Amino acid sequence: MEVAAGSDIGVWQSQQSDAHLAESLAPDVTLLAIADGFGALGKNVPTAIMALSTIRDYLRRRQRGGAFASRSATPSHLRALLLSALDHANARLYAQSGSHEDFVGSGTSLTAVLIVGYQAFVGHVGDARAYLLRLGNVEPLTADDALFSDATLANTKTLIPAKPLVRGLLWRSLGTQAKLEASIANLELLAGDQLVLCTDGVHRCVDSEEICAALEESATAADAVARVLSLTKARGGADNRTLIVGRELLIASAGVVKRPSRFDRIRTSVALLLLAIFAISFAIYVIRFGLVAH
Repeated sequence: MEVAAGSDIGVWQSQQSDAHLAESLAPDVTLLAIADGFGALGKNVPTAIMALSTIRDYLRRRQRGGAFASRSATPSHLRALLLSALDHANARLYAQSGSHEDFVGSGTSLTAVLIVGYQAFVGHVGDARAYLLRLGNVEPLTADDALFSDATLANTKTLIPAKPLVRGLLWRSLGTQAKLEASIANLELLAGDQLVLCTDGVHRCVDSEEICAALEESATAADAVARVLSLTKARGGADNRTLIVGRELLIASAGVVKRPSRFDRIRTSVALLLLAIFAISFAIYVIRFGLVAH
């Protein structure tokens, strides 16, 4: 699998509030995730970083417990596993953010893609997005949890966009409510598919068709990331912008040699023992009844 990521600070931003993650959790299991946070937790810990690290650590613990073993890795099980990871991260952020029914202290948009073999599970909350490029067509895998988009004023003198008047009002985000109802989608990956995850700082400046063109015209995932971020920068993107591109999504699964389970090892040993008994019995029979010359 070929994965590349990149991030820039927006024109009107003093610090980076986005975060991204691309990590192999086990043979044939990859986690891609992106987050756009607001506010901060205790000791000025960025919300987006905390959310991604919490989800990653949760899935790592479950992996050590055999969550991705062949017998338990059914689509319904994996869907529930990703949903549990998002619920766990939401509970932790909500407990530390100071948010309550009348006040929102901090939170984050987050989109995560868990790839297990040829299956991809997309978890989403907020206005970060995921796209799938397949056979020259790009299609969104998520829908923004926002009531309206940014309104901006053009500045023809400096070519730098005016500071956004308002930000899209998120009606769902991670860490701002006690109970999270995240969206989980499931799809089967095909050879040649490409995945794109991006924060709103990207998709407000570059539409899906331009992202599609950048992927098709780029030789590598890193080239595609650089091309898209360069385009957002040229348009004076006001918000932080972060992007992940994943290609050759099925290569990892095709080249993995899975470690046999204990049951498989016992079954193989029994089969070899029976084969040895048969061979010895046949040899005794041949010698005893003279089917071969003594």
